Amino acid sequence: MKRICILMLVVIICMTGCGKFDELDTEKNVTEITAPEATMVYIYYPSGDKIGVADDRYQLKQPDSTAASIEEIMANITEYIEDRLTYGLYMIDSENALTLEFTLTGDYDKEYYLLAKSAISRTLFQLSDISEIRIILYTGDKAVISEEVLNRDSIYYYDEDVLD
Repeated sequence: MKRICILMLVVIICMTGCGKFDELDTEKNVTEITAPEATMVYIYYPSGDKIGVADDRYQLKQPDSTAASIEEIMANITEYIEDRLTYGLYMIDSENALTLEFTLTGDYDKEYYLLAKSAISRTLFQLSDISEIRIILYTGDKAVISEEVLNRDSIYYYDEDVLD
């Protein structure tokens, strides 16, 4: 019995040590690494009478920094709204409440503003750190047109396919 146990132990040791050791192909491994889902966001924007979404998800360059992520996202959204709204600045407080300021560059179009506000909030609420968003809209001479506080449930989104 003792010989059988020793023989089995030798066989097990030989089997575990007989695998082939492959060297890592570092070039291949680097190109196959993909970013985690949490570091990618969809960029939404007003499009006609609905909200559009950019074709590709945007890869955040500094996902660990809420401030840097906000700046990156707003730089992308600004491309879609700059003909009607000028993005001014943002502030984030200790409770992660975000304040965004915009200046109206043309006539005040309530429908467009609602779509822009919806797109901006939908995009930014993908960042889990943001608790609420305050959006302030000014005229060219800095008079406040609108000031609203949005939380994750403030604006509801629907897909037209669901309604059919």
